[in-house]
Amino acid sequence: MNEKIMTASKVGFPCDRNIYYAVNGFKGEVKESSQRIFDVGSALEPLIVKWLNQDGWRVFYNPGSQSAALEFYAPINGGKIGGHPDAFMSKLNCDNVLVDIKTMNERAFISWKRNGTIKDKPQYADQLHVYAYAAKLAGFPVDKLAIAGMNKNNSELHIDFFDYEPERMNKIIERAERILNLDKAPEQGERYEAWACSYCDYCKHCELCSHKRDTHVDNSVLQTNDADINNAVELLKEARELSKAGRELENDAKAVLDEKVRMQGVKSVKVNNLILTLSETSSSRFDSTAFKKAYPEIAQDFIKTSSSVVYNVREAV
Repeated sequence: MNEKIMTASKVGFPCDRNIYYAVNGFKGEVKESSQRIFDVGSALEPLIVKWLNQDGWRVFYNPGSQSAALEFYAPINGGKIGGHPDAFMSKLNCDNVLVDIKTMNERAFISWKRNGTIKDKPQYADQLHVYAYAAKLAGFPVDKLAIAGMNKNNSELHIDFFDYEPERMNKIIERAERILNLDKAPEQGERYEAWACSYCDYCKHCELCSHKRDTHVDNSVLQTNDADINNAVELLKEARELSKAGRELENDAKAVLDEKVRMQGVKSVKVNNLILTLSETSSSRFDSTAFKKAYPEIAQDFIKTSSSVVYNVREAV
């Protein structure tokens, strides 16, 4: 019987069944669109390494994905975990950084950059923890973990650093050992997220794969994991959150500038390569509320009814 292997890139996937199928040799079907996304990321990796070097990092790059020369595996109960890390890098006062390179669309990049890997991309954090755990056992020093992420829309590069956490690694091993030692497919698990089925290679084997079926709840709510619908709803939710966060940041900035610039009578200020200019404006508008109160009969004649769709997004109970 072949030894079961759980790869670091798989260990953070939120569905236990997906991991079970992977480690037990079930044949997966990778969507062409998913494969192309993976191919783009692989093609961009050397360019990102070049940029890291230009920024002063000394990078040991391990190209080749699953066929890369450098690999680390650690034995656990039921098999082993590990894989091929993307790179090690170092810089003055920052040595032995184990880094994984990711490319993201703009929405995902902005959310990750704002919230950090641990909160926004826990599967990436798990992946790096497994690499670090296996590397440490092999005698390679690891002082820090990092995701080097690139925004595919505008080529912005950002590095998010975080610490190796032994407690987190213990939980990863506990989950991995439980799944490796199962003799049948489990439930989806407590970490399961709604998007998992849309990005699963093993749906043909799984009777729980929710994008095989769309069901109605209370005769009005469509329960679905259609990838296009799922992405659109997530995009709308993210857009609302970004808009709110943008307004809050703008208000915070204006409060400081009101106190330290406008109230001091300053009309223009230069900060690094940015120039801020203040200008007073005035505008006139028609007070429709006052008009309706003063001339309700006349206002009624000018009321025009129109219809539109309001999209509200809330967390399901």
